[in-house]
Amino acid sequence: MSPYKRRADLVRPRWKNSLTVALALASGGLSAAPVTGDTTEFQTAGGLIERCVRITPFPAAHYSQQDLTQEQRYCALDFAQLALCPKLWSTSPGTILYEIEGDDYAGFEQANCADGHHAREVAAGHPANFKVSVNARDTSATYAPASWVYYHLSRYFRTNVHVPVAVYRSTDAQAHYRRVVKPALGIVANRHGLGMLRAGWNYMDALETGRLGGGAADAALTDNGRQIFGVLLDSQGDRYGAEFNGTRESGWGAGQNHDFQQTAPFLALRSELPVTEAAAWAIREARKNPLMAKELRADTPIEQVVFWMQDVLEITLLDFILGQQDRIGNIDYNWRWYWVVDGRLESKPAHGKEVPANIAAFNPLRLRQSAINDNDAGVRTGYVDFAAKTHMLEGLRHYHAGLYQRLGRLAADFEAKGPSYQWLTASAGLSGKEADTIAGRLQKAFALLQADCQGGSLTLDLDPARLLSVAGSATGNASGSCVIEGS
Repeated sequence: MSPYKRRADLVRPRWKNSLTVALALASGGLSAAPVTGDTTEFQTAGGLIERCVRITPFPAAHYSQQDLTQEQRYCALDFAQLALCPKLWSTSPGTILYEIEGDDYAGFEQANCADGHHAREVAAGHPANFKVSVNARDTSATYAPASWVYYHLSRYFRTNVHVPVAVYRSTDAQAHYRRVVKPALGIVANRHGLGMLRAGWNYMDALETGRLGGGAADAALTDNGRQIFGVLLDSQGDRYGAEFNGTRESGWGAGQNHDFQQTAPFLALRSELPVTEAAAWAIREARKNPLMAKELRADTPIEQVVFWMQDVLEITLLDFILGQQDRIGNIDYNWRWYWVVDGRLESKPAHGKEVPANIAAFNPLRLRQSAINDNDAGVRTGYVDFAAKTHMLEGLRHYHAGLYQRLGRLAADFEAKGPSYQWLTASAGLSGKEADTIAGRLQKAFALLQADCQGGSLTLDLDPARLLSVAGSATGNASGSCVIEGS
């Protein structure tokens, strides 16, 4: 048995400041936009004050108790009392946090970090990942603020799609370089097929040793360059195949985004048939592609496709608004039980195929809930907005009335530069240019959908909860109004 086991008292903040504070997201506080929220502070051995910020809630957003608890857990994590390993898979650098028994963090890191994923097997706790902004010609694109904007905006839209909780975190750049970046450089140097990941770690090397300045430093360093900041979050889910991510046979970029639009849920959204009939037709249509037929079963439940239709609406709307350039192939899923009580959709994680006794009376369905965990290639100006470029919001025939209403109200707020618009710069740390770009995309998204709704081609009839409430009879005849309530 591994000597590295969790000890309950390992992660404690040095102190917590319950007041709202502003932190400059730039080296030395220049060209700064603030991040505001409840802040936990950690004093390092060298006298620096590291900070974790539970960012101020987005106006009118709904946060579950699980969300709030997760935020608190993240902001109780003291890097000095955790083992830190470099992320050695995929294309972007990151730091994996581990809780272990005892305080031999260096010993754990030396013994386990080079094994990559295997470090999870010898530590009882893997509480979070730490990712920073990395953008160069030869690296993968990551922008830390995008992750927390996705989190908060998803809670406003009340998505069924899982979007991970995210908080701001800064840490001593020299300590991070010594414990994470320098070891990562040695590990990836001798491994083939990791070109973009190796470039990412070289970028981190230049950043934390002070050789990289200007806008790159402003996007990742704070406290006069002494600290590096990013996002704390954790990914959950297994990767979809072609049944949801699409075949990707047309290659990266616009091609695979067009392939995504040939999946069963996307085809169903563009069908003029009633919702359940559209879902059944779309399964047959998608399976005409041999690559899709291998992944999408002919007996896929209609209910699953209808829930996927809702997931597609939420993912494409968020990605359109926030300018995501790297979504396709990065959509995951988790199994959940779904049922309806008094017209309200309920769900819980499904840890097996047997229905839990406490919900058996509701006849729940075990379905896959989509998860978008990789949300850090958006928000930053300069990224390609593939949802917009490949016209994902156009030609839709079915939409969710609640999602449409929330989008309309948010568009009005952004046009008036109201509280929700102000949150982008006053709380989330975005620049005025980034906020205006998001506002413009959001208003364009609503204009597209509103025009189709008012013209009669788009019907607000997609309602997975109604499908479960009246099994087999949700034909899509009921629809919401194109008029925004309260406008």
